[in-house]
Amino acid sequence: MIENRPDFVFSYWILVWYILYELKIVKYNPKITLIIAVIVNATMLSMMIYFNNSWINILSFCVINFFIKVYPLIRLRNTEYKWIDLYASVVLYIIYLAWINLNGIETKQVFSDYYDSTKKKKPLGPIMKYIDDFVSRRN
Repeated sequence: MIENRPDFVFSYWILVWYILYELKIVKYNPKITLIIAVIVNATMLSMMIYFNNSWINILSFCVINFFIKVYPLIRLRNTEYKWIDLYASVVLYIIYLAWINLNGIETKQVFSDYYDSTKKKKPLGPIMKYIDDFVSRRN
């Protein structure tokens, strides 16, 4: 199991890109990457339901992903994107993969950890882990 750090979660990289785009610091539109990310998250949500994850995991997953992917996508709905934006997505993903590899993590380990966490009904990512810990302490 890889360490639960935000810099190991590609979704947060996309969120930072979106914020930088909104602040006009970067010119490449993250819209296509957000669309792909929402599709991937729909698959993950389906897996969570299939493996009977807790309501708190499912709810926190939905709320978190609404704010870090769906809301930004809604904000970008009327923006145009170009091929260069897709290329920027690929470059960002390659940089992300290089980053996790530099930190001693194999690419396949990231995907298998998400699958295993879902199957074992464990929270996905640092924010969900924090919510799960908070709820567990309250019970």
